[in-house]
Order: sequence, then structure tokens, then C-alpha cells
Amino acid sequence: MKERAQSAVVVGLVLIFVIGATFMILAGGLPGIKAGADTIADNLVSGETYVMWKGSQTLHPNQHAIASHGQDAYDSVDCYNRNGAFHVMANADGDFNLLCRDDDGTVRDVILKRRGNSNIFDFVNAYTPKGGNFPRIKTWLENTWKCGKGHMPNDALIVIDNVIP
Repeated sequence: MKERAQSAVVVGLVLIFVIGATFMILAGGLPGIKAGADTIADNLVSGETYVMWKGSQTLHPNQHAIASHGQDAYDSVDCYNRNGAFHVMANADGDFNLLCRDDDGTVRDVILKRRGNSNIFDFVNAYTPKGGNFPRIKTWLENTWKCGKGHMPNDALIVIDNVIP
């Protein structure tokens, strides 16, 4: 009986080793998995919180954003339309920052202002603050604008230049 138990343990350890080796070979052969895992690990270390909020509306920049930031306003809204917000920050004044990570890693900001306690938001601005660096943007929003973690309602209605797109 004792020999059977020892044999079963040895077989179990060999199986675990084979499965682990197979996984390592597969993971090494799929660089996308490694890159994704590395990105998640980097984000955990930097303290990023993933929210992944994206409303049902396709947005476009308002006149203020275009006049102030030009192409960057279009790029920021395009980033949001494609990727949604990975982090939402808000303050007591009703300002909401929808932070989007673009394909090249740049973090962009779409800024909304909530109308009272309603689900209606006015589009305020869109651009890439602080060189697109998330830790710098987060610190700046926390310290300068007194923002903390925010939550967007699922039924949010975003008004752009007094028009609902």
C-alpha cells in the first residue's frame, strides 16, 4: 500500500512538471501573452485601477477642445471612442475625467461636467495632459483638482456644444 502511494505521488509530481513545462513553452512562444502579462504587472505596481467604462455614444470634440488643443482633441476623443476609459476620476464640483490609454501607451483625458445629480454630462475638454504619463496625470488631478476615483452611470448622456450626438 505504501509503495502505491509513493508511486502515485511521483506520477503526480511528474504530471505537474510536464504541465508546467508545456505552459512555459506555450507562453514563451506567444509573446503577446507575455507582453500582456507584463503590462498588467506594471500597472499593478504603478497602482492603476481598471474601470473600463464606455458609454453608448460616439463622441467628438467640442469647439473649445478643438480651439485649445487642435488635433490632440480629436486624438483624445478617438482614443476614448476606440478604447473607453480605463480610469475615471471625479471631484465634488462634478468634473469627471475619463482617462483613456491609446495604442502607443499615451494616456489621454476626456473631461465632462455633471449637471447636478442627473445622468446628463456636458463635454468640457479633451487633450493629453502631463505628457500622457498616467502617474503624473493622476497625481496632478488629485492635488490640483481634488479628484478621486469616480464612477460613471451606465445611462450617462453626454451633451456636446448643446447637442446630443
